[in-house]
Amino acid sequence: MREAKNIMRSGIMLAGQVGRRGWRAAACWMMIMTASLPAGADVDHGREVAATHCTRCHVVGDINPYGGIESTPSFIGMKYLADWERRFEEFYVLPPHPALVRISEVSADRSEERPAFVHEIVLTLEDVDAILDFVRTLPSPAR
Repeated sequence: MREAKNIMRSGIMLAGQVGRRGWRAAACWMMIMTASLPAGADVDHGREVAATHCTRCHVVGDINPYGGIESTPSFIGMKYLADWERRFEEFYVLPPHPALVRISEVSADRSEERPAFVHEIVLTLEDVDAILDFVRTLPSPAR
């Protein structure tokens, strides 16, 4: 919400600087800038999905700071990687996730020949997007 207010203030200042015709340009600029902000509901949903499923293995922000599996990277730790967003967008094809996670209408059904050592996690692409929106709200490491 704070980001949206800052964008609005910047747009109003921009319009004031460029005069009467500037209001139209400022309005377009504000729409473009606020479109890139994650929606609150998606962030909340992403947090809920991560808390339910990802905390089995990962430390996920302030949800489980002392949880996870020691050899598994934390969500904030993953943000040190230059390609962290791609990794979160495609996590379900990166090992070991294919053995644990299926994306409905995307991933193939689990083979009956594969041992079911854990309960399969079934998500949607909307869930994946919501997780990424949530992760974008986590603190980024200083570089």
